[in-house]
Amino acid sequence: MDDLLGLQSAMDTIDEAATAVANEVERDRLSETALARLSTVEAELKRSRTALEKIIREEAS
Repeated sequence: MDDLLGLQSAMDTIDEAATAVANEVERDRLSETALARLSTVEAELKRSRTALEKIIREEAS
């Protein structure tokens, strides 16, 4: 159960990071190259969160 709590904490951290990245992209103050990189980071964070969700579901059942 502690492992699942750790994974949930990791998901929360990913959510916070994704929100921060999305906010920077929305501000549109960075160069086009930086915005493209941040968009890539945001997509990777979403994929990581999805993978963690799947692990949590598998371990909880």
